[in-house]
Amino acid sequence: MVRRVADWIAEKGSNIWFSEPVDQLWEKVRPEDWEGPEAVAKSSDTLDVWIDSGSSSRTVIQERPELQRQPTDQPWRADLYLEGSDQHRGWFQSSLLLSLAAHGSAPYRQVLTHGFMVDADKEKISKSKQGQGGYEKPQTSEAYVGRYGADIVRLWVASQDFRNDIVVSEERIKKVAESYRLLRNALRFQLSNLYDYDPQKHAVDHASLTPMDRWMLDAWSKLESDVCQAYDRHEFHLVYQKLTQFTAVELSSIYHDLVKDRLYSDRHDSSQRRSTQTVLHFIVGRYCQLLSPILVFTADEAWECVPGTSQGMSVHESEWVPFSFAMHPEEGERWQQFMELRQEVLSALEEARREKVIGKSLEAEVNIVEQAEKLSRFQEATAVLRELFNVSHIRWEAGSSRGVHVRKAEGDKCKRCWHWRTDVGVQKAHEDICGRCADAVTAHLAASS
Repeated sequence: MVRRVADWIAEKGSNIWFSEPVDQLWEKVRPEDWEGPEAVAKSSDTLDVWIDSGSSSRTVIQERPELQRQPTDQPWRADLYLEGSDQHRGWFQSSLLLSLAAHGSAPYRQVLTHGFMVDADKEKISKSKQGQGGYEKPQTSEAYVGRYGADIVRLWVASQDFRNDIVVSEERIKKVAESYRLLRNALRFQLSNLYDYDPQKHAVDHASLTPMDRWMLDAWSKLESDVCQAYDRHEFHLVYQKLTQFTAVELSSIYHDLVKDRLYSDRHDSSQRRSTQTVLHFIVGRYCQLLSPILVFTADEAWECVPGTSQGMSVHESEWVPFSFAMHPEEGERWQQFMELRQEVLSALEEARREKVIGKSLEAEVNIVEQAEKLSRFQEATAVLRELFNVSHIRWEAGSSRGVHVRKAEGDKCKRCWHWRTDVGVQKAHEDICGRCADAVTAHLAASS
């Protein structure tokens, strides 16, 4: 029947459907062995795939109030149309033309187009080339999910700029898997240090946070702003870049590394430790929410372990509340100076390691020569800077220009915190540890008894 229709249209043109009566149409195409019902009418409606798909905003959205943005005077309009770049002359166009004709406006508020998956040679993935000249077609998504897990595959997709064609390769997914472990380890560190933290009892207000914690909260606030803007623009590759870079540098290499001492060595109820736990608790919850659109399973798993979250509620059901925190401009300027000085100290520590003066940075006493007009500001922050540099002692001198010198710290090594102190063994009951650690151990034993 299809062959007869095609032959007749090839001979007479497609208008025969409209010009010929139904009995003649049926006579031309009716199979000789036809035993079904006879044709009695024909339809003059146009049947076209682009008409069907182009009108989907009416049939899908307009007929379903639960899919509409409320309140609305445009019940047919979608928030977003998402398809490949080949649909500019396809679905996007037919939808636009039909909606303009019917409503005088577009059927979508935004259009998002993406490229296509290509092989390592940036060519279309081809089954026909399989086995030719060493060509190996990339694995299916199921294979990658089975090997790496759904979250790593999702993170890999998010890491790519989808506006261009995306190269599928094992090597690229392996690199993203390393980034995933970085993110997961950061979550694990934060959660593992909240085991004795109750946000209702132990939270510290922002004004009372330690300088280090305020610096982190300020940096985190800027990160949140950047990530949210990237999400709003659908620039998921920037979300990936900003989160992984911040996690690798500011969060893990600096903050997490430096607050370990107060988390592990201070008294369990010290103000410093509770200050850091307050910030860790705040960040880990927000971290789960920022990651949840991409790492849907990992974020949900971590969210269940955050103290104070509603039991049974998924992170995907939680409310996102915009947050803003900024240090006072003078405080921010001071921290910029601290970080600049830190780079000089780190260089001096590395030089001291090469010369075998010290091994670990905690073995060091740093002598800093600073201009007289700046010296008092730095001296006031000695405790903060000692923690920021991760050294045991800092000494200051006034001079015409800055200089940084490193020597072996005085005293003995505390076997608990590994700092070099002059009060190690002062408390006879604890001969191998410093006074701070002795107080912490005594308090712990008293609380346990």
